[in-house]
Amino acid sequence: MSTSIIWGVVLTFISEVLSQLHILNFLYVLITWSLLNSLALICQYLFLIKNPNYINLNTAISGKIKKYIKIEPVNKILLSSIFFIIATVGLIAIIAPPNNWDSMDYHMTRVVHWMQNNSFEHYPTSYTPQLYQNPWSEFVILHFQILSGADYYANLVQWFSMLGCTIGASLIAQQLSTDLRGQVFAAVISATIPMGILQASSTQNDYVLSFWLVGLAYYILLSVQKRARTSWTNLCLVGSTVGLAILTKGTAYFYVLPFLIWVGLSEIKYLRFKVWQSGIIVGSLALCLNFPHYLRNYNLFGSPLGEPSTYKNEILGINVLISNILRNLALHLGTPIGLWNGIINKIIQILHIFLGIDVNDTRITFSKTFFVPGGWSTLGFPGNENSAGNLLHLFLILFCISIYILKKRKKTNNYILSYLLTVVSTFLLFCYLVKWQAWNSRLHLPFFVLLSPFLGVILSQIKKQKIALSLAIILLISSFSWLFFNRYRPIVDSHNIFQTNRIEQYFSNRPYLKDPYVGVVNFLQSKGCSNIGLSLGNDPWEYPYWEIWQTKRIAVNMQHVNVTNISAQLSNQYPYKNFIPCAIITMETKRSKQEKSPEMTIKGRTYIRVGDFPPVGIFFSKYEH
Repeated sequence: MSTSIIWGVVLTFISEVLSQLHILNFLYVLITWSLLNSLALICQYLFLIKNPNYINLNTAISGKIKKYIKIEPVNKILLSSIFFIIATVGLIAIIAPPNNWDSMDYHMTRVVHWMQNNSFEHYPTSYTPQLYQNPWSEFVILHFQILSGADYYANLVQWFSMLGCTIGASLIAQQLSTDLRGQVFAAVISATIPMGILQASSTQNDYVLSFWLVGLAYYILLSVQKRARTSWTNLCLVGSTVGLAILTKGTAYFYVLPFLIWVGLSEIKYLRFKVWQSGIIVGSLALCLNFPHYLRNYNLFGSPLGEPSTYKNEILGINVLISNILRNLALHLGTPIGLWNGIINKIIQILHIFLGIDVNDTRITFSKTFFVPGGWSTLGFPGNENSAGNLLHLFLILFCISIYILKKRKKTNNYILSYLLTVVSTFLLFCYLVKWQAWNSRLHLPFFVLLSPFLGVILSQIKKQKIALSLAIILLISSFSWLFFNRYRPIVDSHNIFQTNRIEQYFSNRPYLKDPYVGVVNFLQSKGCSNIGLSLGNDPWEYPYWEIWQTKRIAVNMQHVNVTNISAQLSNQYPYKNFIPCAIITMETKRSKQEKSPEMTIKGRTYIRVGDFPPVGIFFSKYEH
């Protein structure tokens, strides 16, 4: 795990340096990684020369481990099932293109703009999340895309994170003093989370965040168990994971804080007034990793976090906390059974009467109205990574916590209790500060991953192991529906990923846009236009344009024009002020359809409407036309 953290820090450093020099392109990325790999090989070679017995020693140790650790047949079956799930998700990740909604709007779109600009500098855009959202996942995708020339490996960032979380959950369970079976149970639980299975083949970033949080939890657990001054190496790893988690996704703040409080209290206990030294190391590393992105945001938005958040609760209180706990848990209780969903919905509405707060209060609700979504991917109801619930895992969490509370132990492992309280605190903090929305279930993925080690430990302590084994098997069997019937990247379906054209798969969320997009690109190609302006509004769905041009192997320069938000000021700066498009692509909204104009003016040039591919419009320069 430490190797992954170091690699993450190195990749961030490389990316920011190349961006600052405006040489974020194939040649310099290839040279940089080639030099680093060569340096690593030389260091390894020199190390082996100085330590000739190292290989023999490791071989001997491995032999002894295999001799004394015997894997039971049951565990072999469980491990094989985990391998099958992860391998199948990996296959989907490679074959299917990025096609979830957020990827089309900003995850993948910002990557191609960075490639075009050779830099991470903010650019004019009609959709500002492309600029201020935390970028680490896209940093990795950028390197893959620059070196491969395509997006075939983009989904693998999440997939590798899934693999890392599965291994990491097992390691945390080991630190919580469980046996091999408990580690296997933890891995099974982590690998079968429905939202995780769906997200691991996409370019969302919740699994990447989960991986860094698993690393943080592991090294913090090592720190508090030492009962002495934490080593400098461990502190650096903690600081790096905090920084990488925050650089990956904004929700990291809620998940990181309880763990930092835990390790902080532990450090104070043993270091007293010297604890500030540890705090400076962790804080400095986290800040250094995020400073360039903070600075870019501050220069444009006046805040290191970007635009003011519309997702935070406008009122606070115990009733707000209880309301959001109930409504967030309800996101994981949805099934295809309408009666069940209706009952849960009604119960929560009744409870809100006693709380004295409206279940649809806009001050704590981002979506217009509260509802229990039918998000269970069974019985012919395919799931998606935006709203799927983790019903069985939620029941397992409640079951294991109940066993832990009710079961009397002569010897109690305080670390298990501390770990449980810390993870639960992350969820409570999230509910206290973040508005409810129908898509919050995907933001809960780190919570379920972090609880997997605790669940594995409790299951391994159940006297009747047949019960624990049965629960693990149920999770494995239920995971197949999510594995094979992913709504947007299905394996078993008439429009499965093996038989559907790759371009068509980009439009899985909005299939009605495929023909207009392809038609627009073909029209512009016939006109020989390669400098293209984009006026796409608040829901740009931009990325497919880039990929359609990519299939034609035609280099184009596409930039946003007619921008009305804060990034419009960048249009007057180099190189954007020199951009003169020969054509402009527009996305017609319901309102704009009623006010269609035959022409538009951009930078003093007039563009006339020459083609309609509803809901897409094309305006061509009078001079070019």
